[in-house]
Amino acid sequence: MKSFLTVLFIAFAFNGAYAQQPKSVAQKKIAPFRMQMANGSAYSASDLKKDVPALIVYFDPDCDHCTAFVEDLLKNISAFANIQIIMITYVPMQTLKNYISKTGLNKYPAVIVGTEGTTFIVRYHYDVVQFPFAVLHDKNGNLFARYESEVPAPLELAKMFYQK
Repeated sequence: MKSFLTVLFIAFAFNGAYAQQPKSVAQKKIAPFRMQMANGSAYSASDLKKDVPALIVYFDPDCDHCTAFVEDLLKNISAFANIQIIMITYVPMQTLKNYISKTGLNKYPAVIVGTEGTTFIVRYHYDVVQFPFAVLHDKNGNLFARYESEVPAPLELAKMFYQK
């Protein structure tokens, strides 16, 4: 019985030591990403406009929820007039090009779309687990909201920027 209690105690100790901490949005800056765009040029976090808030969407082209979000975003693009929109994925370039053509993203030059490939800098920086994934950064680059899987409608996201 004593050895059973010892094993039970050790199991609880290890469980507590490796328990996941809640995800926080406190003072997290924009991921130091670098991605390749469909036109072959590179785009990185250092290319973002200063003093302009940013919506960063991490997505998977095979995700139906991601596609529905993008379609809604494009229908309401005027609500993001003063907000940078950066869409990042990890898929190969040809898959991204097909997705851009299918969704009509190529008609919206204000939406920056690219792939980070298998570097997964964005994915690890924000601890992305589910798609679609969106983070909102204020004009100083500070994270003030993050959403996984259940991303609010684009119009609701746009309102959050103006309430900040």
